[in-house]
Amino acid sequence: MPSMERDYCMSIAVRAGDLVFIGGLTAVDASGNELHHDDAALQFKVVYEQMSRVLAAHGGSAADVVSETIYYSCTGEEYAERLFPYRKEFYRDCDGPSVAGVQVAGFISAAIRVEVTCVAHIPAGRPASATSPSHTERQDQQ
Repeated sequence: MPSMERDYCMSIAVRAGDLVFIGGLTAVDASGNELHHDDAALQFKVVYEQMSRVLAAHGGSAADVVSETIYYSCTGEEYAERLFPYRKEFYRDCDGPSVAGVQVAGFISAAIRVEVTCVAHIPAGRPASATSPSHTERQDQQ
């Protein structure tokens, strides 16, 4: 995702000491093409797959996530029935983080139905996984 990050003046993940801020995950491929148009559940699945890869690139996992904000444009009922199972699976081996769910009217693209941001506490010296994502990540200094 380096090109997409440059094009939009953003970073998917930024490390500040032992904290990794992961922001604005939506269901897009490496070129920024939206996936699963209008299917919030499949988009949510893709977002958690992306989050797992970004966390691993920093030596982390779901257990390191301390805060999460979920933005969704579907109904609360659809979230509970179709989306929540993917979140439950992601955090299956650990206690979940603090979380805020925000129902929104829409996103920059009408095809996007969910977006997730999170903060993870991952000690800076922890080795990254071999399955690092291809995008760049800015390393901010304290």
